[in-house]
Amino acid sequence: MQAESGRRGAGAMHTGMLAAGVAFVGFSAAHLIDEFLWGAPQEFHLHVGTTLVLALFFVTALAGLLAGAAMQRPTSTFGLALIGARIAVADISKHGPEIAMARVWRSGPVSILLAAGLTVSAVLTAVLAFLVWRGLRVRT
Repeated sequence: MQAESGRRGAGAMHTGMLAAGVAFVGFSAAHLIDEFLWGAPQEFHLHVGTTLVLALFFVTALAGLLAGAAMQRPTSTFGLALIGARIAVADISKHGPEIAMARVWRSGPVSILLAAGLTVSAVLTAVLAFLVWRGLRVRT
């Protein structure tokens, strides 16, 4: 009985990780567009073409990790946890002070929603993926 309850909990956590991961992919793509509109490539002295290729690699890698995590692959699940944590820290570090100091930041509420959505979905993905990864390690 307790083992069945544990499996149900693990299944719910896996489903939550996938839902957060899908939101993470969506907010990543939308936030990247916002970054382009407000000159992020130039801020980091990157050519637009180079930045487009990096954005393609990032979103593709994120979607690939999510697909692997959906198949309960421990390496993909751990990678998803790492990228979620990394993006959450990066977004808070970069945009937190910008938002706090600006009267109106970028496109206003829409830009703030995209940055906040990215951060929240990245944190949820990181936490849930880590917990799912731990569960996968115990099973094997």
